[in-house]
Amino acid sequence: MCKCKYLRQRKRQNQYYGYCTIYRKEVPLFCKECNKIEYKEKKSLRSRTSKQAKREKERFSIIYSDLTKCCICGSTVGVEKNEIFEGAYRQTSIDYGMVAPMCYKETCHKRFHNDIMFNLFFKVMFQTEFMKTHSKEEFISIFKQDYIYKLEQKKRN
Repeated sequence: MCKCKYLRQRKRQNQYYGYCTIYRKEVPLFCKECNKIEYKEKKSLRSRTSKQAKREKERFSIIYSDLTKCCICGSTVGVEKNEIFEGAYRQTSIDYGMVAPMCYKETCHKRFHNDIMFNLFFKVMFQTEFMKTHSKEEFISIFKQDYIYKLEQKKRN
């Protein structure tokens, strides 16, 4: 489909067709007729609300005091704050300080996302630190899993 900002994709009787909002008529999906093609501005990957952006700037860690140095290799180049519990628990992870600084080397950040046992090691470490001030039941009610138990199960298998 053309990236003209006036071209819309519509569906009628399970068939897709293009619709031009300038000329208000049906056009092919790959319209090249229009002499007023204005391309859509490419949106950034993450569009954040100001509240969310503020939360992300103020991230802290309950384990690491220096968030400018990679917690794995010690590098200070390309370091970003990485939430330990991702997905639906990302904001909760930010709120409770479950953040670790990692650089974008193959052995650091990528390993965290690709190596299950390495990822589980960090989750257990942060769960253990969380449980020094909170109960195990509270952690399970917040994050819906007991990662210490999960690690024990993996070690048995």
